[in-house]
Amino acid sequence: MYYIVDLQRDQSKLSRYISNTLLEKIKNTLENKKKTIIYINRRWEYSSLCCSDCAHLYKCKNCDVSLSVHKNPSKLICHMCGFIQDIDLRCEKCHWSSLQKVGVWTEQIERDLKKHFTKAKIFRFDTDNIKTKGEKEKVLDNIKEADIIIWTKMITTGFDFEDISLIAVVLLEQELLVPKYNIEEISYNNIKQLIGRWGRQWESKDVVIQTFISSNETIKSISEYNYKDFVTKTLEERKLFSYPPYKDLAILESYDKNEEKSLNFCKILKNKLDLANEDKKVDINLWIKGFKKNGNYYHKIILKWEKIRDFLEVVRYEIIKNPKISLTFE
Repeated sequence: MYYIVDLQRDQSKLSRYISNTLLEKIKNTLENKKKTIIYINRRWEYSSLCCSDCAHLYKCKNCDVSLSVHKNPSKLICHMCGFIQDIDLRCEKCHWSSLQKVGVWTEQIERDLKKHFTKAKIFRFDTDNIKTKGEKEKVLDNIKEADIIIWTKMITTGFDFEDISLIAVVLLEQELLVPKYNIEEISYNNIKQLIGRWGRQWESKDVVIQTFISSNETIKSISEYNYKDFVTKTLEERKLFSYPPYKDLAILESYDKNEEKSLNFCKILKNKLDLANEDKKVDINLWIKGFKKNGNYYHKIILKWEKIRDFLEVVRYEIIKNPKISLTFE
């Protein structure tokens, strides 16, 4: 049986991300000596902004991807193009002051469930505690003894366990927070594969899907498996923002331990691309606001056009010559 839980109306005292419905289902599962799988999209904290009244999820006006909440500075930032927006006091769509930050991570849920189910064997399965093949094999042996298993996206590939009778998606909208143009399609397939994989093993099953924005069109399509409406809406948005299959998409990314060098690499490439783009057919967007990862600063250029591979021949030499420049196609 499927349960779509609106976290605006059903929150436990334990956590705003764990409903009373879910706690009761886990309790019943434990009493029946069965296992529970808790699915969370991401292992670390990553949050966005949504309206609890109209279910509006804040997206970039340039890229149609979710904006990320940043504390310093206190802004909404697009990790696709670098667009920055102030955090509103009222919803930009319905103008009510019911905005809230949403985002939850695996360790947080593990901690809260251990407080509530003190005798249950709870195991968290993500890349923080499983990094090698040997560790994975050891975990697969240990996990057979677990009562509650907390998973990230690794759940969708190559694992089959017996006695699973409950699956819970903690925060469905968190699937949509990754800054990719096709994240809604990826999210739809993730949830479908997640439930379908374990559904093959049960005669009876409970699936609990939690969300703060149950009336959001994308959330409704994913939770209701309404593939026809989902595809129609997705294609309309991709056409509007010139994404595949209507346009090719390429990302040129540079990195360096020196932030100025990283940005200059991209500026040089963009200047050459601009000269070759006299008729302005190609959409070229330089991400000035870079990010730092593993000691390197990253900047990127996003390009969209019908024949982007041909156009990129003008910077082919620079891409080959500089090992700190990567090119990916979507």
